[in-house]
Amino acid sequence: MSAEALAPVVMLVTDVFGHTPAVDAMLRTLNVQAVIVSPFDEAGFHFDTEPDAYQSFVVNGGVAAYARKVRDIQQRYQSSLRYIVGFSAGASAVWMASAHAEFAGIQQAVLFYGSRIRDARNVRPVCPTRLIFAEQEVAFKPAELVADLYKRGHQAELIRGTSHGFMNVYSAGSCVKTQDRFLQELHQLIHQPALDDAA
Repeated sequence: MSAEALAPVVMLVTDVFGHTPAVDAMLRTLNVQAVIVSPFDEAGFHFDTEPDAYQSFVVNGGVAAYARKVRDIQQRYQSSLRYIVGFSAGASAVWMASAHAEFAGIQQAVLFYGSRIRDARNVRPVCPTRLIFAEQEVAFKPAELVADLYKRGHQAELIRGTSHGFMNVYSAGSCVKTQDRFLQELHQLIHQPALDDAA
């Protein structure tokens, strides 16, 4: 198999739990070559609780450090990456980085419940970006944020009946039905015929 065939097409940016077996399972479902970006350097980083994971994330530099890491990975794989999928802290980190020129080649970023996006509403991504929020958040009102982002011209949506973390089996907000729905949508997006092929 050529090196080009092994080049990552998707950047998957994890939440504060990092690179877990559930992330690997998600990639098997998506059936795509991907680079996994975690807030932590080692794969398989495991936490007993979400607060433990979040505390370690903050100690490791929080969203600002994570956004720098996302940019570094994007620069490294810029020639092959076409899609970015981010979750929670990972979605916030992608959002913070997405205004930079190296993201212009991304066909679609899909960002799930990036709660810190609320602190950076003026960001203007250079790539098409879909923002998906849970209906329930502890720290803010997602409906207000979604309405504001929509007014600013962003593709933002609220998923009724969901809580933060609905895509992660380790999260208290996990929802298998909603996760299955979005994995199907992501699979269709990633495996659609390339624009060049359709021409």
